[in-house]
Amino acid sequence: MLAFLAAMTVAAQAACSASAPSEAGPLGPDTPVPAPMTSTPSLRSLYVSSSGSDESPGTRDEPFASIRKAASAATPGTTVFVGDGEYTRSFRTRASGTADARIAYVSENKWGARLVGDGDEDEDAVWRNDGDYVDIRGFDISGTTTDGLIETGSYVRILDNRIHGFRDGTCVSTYKLNYTLRDIDIIGNVVSGCGSSSLDHGIYPGHPGGTISNNISYGHAGYGIHCWHNCNGLVITNNLVFDNQEGGILIGQGDGPNYGKVDADDFIVANNIVVDNGKDGIEESGATGSNIRYLNNNVFGNGTDFDLNTGSQSGTITTEPGFVDYRADGSGDYRLLESSPNIDAGIGAGAPPTDIDGTPRPQGGQVDIGVYER
Repeated sequence: MLAFLAAMTVAAQAACSASAPSEAGPLGPDTPVPAPMTSTPSLRSLYVSSSGSDESPGTRDEPFASIRKAASAATPGTTVFVGDGEYTRSFRTRASGTADARIAYVSENKWGARLVGDGDEDEDAVWRNDGDYVDIRGFDISGTTTDGLIETGSYVRILDNRIHGFRDGTCVSTYKLNYTLRDIDIIGNVVSGCGSSSLDHGIYPGHPGGTISNNISYGHAGYGIHCWHNCNGLVITNNLVFDNQEGGILIGQGDGPNYGKVDADDFIVANNIVVDNGKDGIEESGATGSNIRYLNNNVFGNGTDFDLNTGSQSGTITTEPGFVDYRADGSGDYRLLESSPNIDAGIGAGAPPTDIDGTPRPQGGQVDIGVYER
C-alpha cells in the first residue's frame, strides 16, 4: 500500500473507470498523515471534525465542523487538522500564508477526511483555494460538482490526495481564468475517472513553475496531465499515466492569456510511465518552444507514443513497463517487477527524492522510471 510521502520541503520537491481504487489494493490508505513540513514550525493548530460545530473555538476538544470556518480563522503558520469522516458541502478558502509561515490543511489520516461536494453556494468545485503559500494534503475528494479541486493561489502544494469521479469536469485544475498564479507543486496524488469530453482532464496545470511528480492519473475522458494556457518551466517527473481516452501527457500553450503568442517552453518531462492511452502517449500541441526535454520516459501501447512539434526526446523505453499486476481500472499493483526495463533506467534531473511510498531514490545505481522505486 501507499505509505505517505516522506516529509517534504519546497526545495526537495522542486529537484477510466470512475470507480475509486480498491481499498485492499496497492492504492489504498494505511498510515496516519504526519504534519506537513514547512520552512518554520507550525505556529498554531486548528481542528475540524465531522461532529464539530462552527460555533466552537476550533480546538482539539472543541473542533470546528468545516474547513471553510477553519480557513476564516487561519493565519500564517496555521495547520488545520481535519478528522476522519464525510464533509458534504462545497467550499472556498481564501486565507494565505507566507514564504516563511505556510498555511496547511491536513487530513489527519490519509484519505480519512472525505470531501463530497454538492455544488452548494454556486461553487463549481468541491474545494476552491484562492490562498497563496498553502498546503492541501491527504484528502479524499469526490462529489457532484463540476471539478474536484480548483487551485487559484500561488506557491501552493497539492500533496497525496485522492481525487476521483467528477464526470462533468476535471480532477485538479490550476488556472480558472487566474493566469497570474505560479509555482504550484502537485505531488503524490491519485486522480481517476474525471470528465465526459476531451476537454476534461486528470491534472490540468495552466501556470508557470512548479513540479508535477509521483502522481497516478488514469481513466479520464481527456488527458492524464494536460499543460495549457500559461504553462512554462514545469518539471513533470516520475508519474504513472494510463487508460486516458484522449492521451497521456500534453504540453502546449493556447487560448487565454497568450492565444498562441507565447511558447510553452523550458520543461523537463522525465521518468514517466505512459501506457494504454487512447490517442497520444506524450504530445505537444499549440505553441511550443525548442527547450522541452523528454528524457527517459516509458511509453507503450498508446495510439501514438510520441507526437512532438519542437521538443526533443532521448532515453525513451518503448516496451512493456513490467508491472507486478497491471489493471486498467486502478486496482492493480503498479510496482515494478525485478525484470522491468524501468529499474535504474531513469535520470536524476527533476526526480523527486522519494517515491510515492516514501522510499528514498535511488535504491540502485540510478532512479527507477515511474512512481515506485524498487
